[in-house]
Amino acid sequence: MSDMKKHVNFAVSALVIILLVFACIPAFAASEKPLTLRIAHVVTEKGGEHLGSLKLKEILEKKSGGKIIVEIYPNGSMGQNREMIESMQAGALDMGLPALPALGGFTDATKVFDLLYLFNDRKEAEKVLDGEVGKSVAKSVEKSGVKIISWWSQGFRESTSNRKFVKPEDLKGLKIRVMDNPLHIEAWNTLGASAIPMAFSEVLTSLQQGVLDAQENPYQNIVQSGFDKVQKFIIETGHLYGPLPLVFSKKVWDKLTPEQQKMIQEAADETKIYEREAQEKINKDLRDGIVKSKTCTIVTLTPEQKNAFRAKLLPLYKKHAPSTNGLLEKIYHQLGRKIDFK
Repeated sequence: MSDMKKHVNFAVSALVIILLVFACIPAFAASEKPLTLRIAHVVTEKGGEHLGSLKLKEILEKKSGGKIIVEIYPNGSMGQNREMIESMQAGALDMGLPALPALGGFTDATKVFDLLYLFNDRKEAEKVLDGEVGKSVAKSVEKSGVKIISWWSQGFRESTSNRKFVKPEDLKGLKIRVMDNPLHIEAWNTLGASAIPMAFSEVLTSLQQGVLDAQENPYQNIVQSGFDKVQKFIIETGHLYGPLPLVFSKKVWDKLTPEQQKMIQEAADETKIYEREAQEKINKDLRDGIVKSKTCTIVTLTPEQKNAFRAKLLPLYKKHAPSTNGLLEKIYHQLGRKIDFK
């Protein structure tokens, strides 16, 4: 073989190798599929949970440059609170927005947020959730296989009733539906009412039939379920703030790269600000709708009236303070309140 032919063959071989190398680069890049994360919640597309999920999707997909895609499953399509948590524990669901009490079976730390009249307003609640107490409660659930990465909001719970009440004495004998939560039941009974735990699906019929005199829920649930149309009063008791945990599967989280974890955490923190505002606006708009339609009369408790209800519950606070492992004392200290829980 001549030297010229050898040079030609070598050049051709080199060119083939170079072309193969460059041909593989786009093929490899194309094979890198984006990470898809699924988030589920149990409310409709009009709820704060869904608006927050949409914002999280928008922020995270933009922040990652399309490398992370978020799919949203509303209306309990991935199961109710318990099923969502179990799916996240198994790594079958990436993210969820379960009601906080559903995590109570895994840690006693969430119990502190079940105390009625713990917070006066949204500002106090957010200060605590974004501080040491919020971090401590979030940390306590990780042993169960899930991770709270952000605290969103369901807003405050209010009361609807066929009987007007503005002080604890007015509650005597009032049959009020409450969640099947021992602390809620004990609190309403301590205030003088007759607390009746009942499935949410049965509440409307029970109000219509007179089995119940009253119930308590956020404005979102009150309006969507039509409670305002079968009750004479909405009493703005603001008795319980609903922290909404954004929960992540620990199995999935631990498999993510540090860069992915950082982007998700940043997106969750940014979304938190938006969702809290969106939830407050939803409640305000629903309230304004009731005022306009005059379906029932809205009674707003003054700070002094709310303090009277809180004072009635202080023995309950002292009784359950030890089981909060110091969290109740930390909340009172952070909010500048003084009370002896011993």
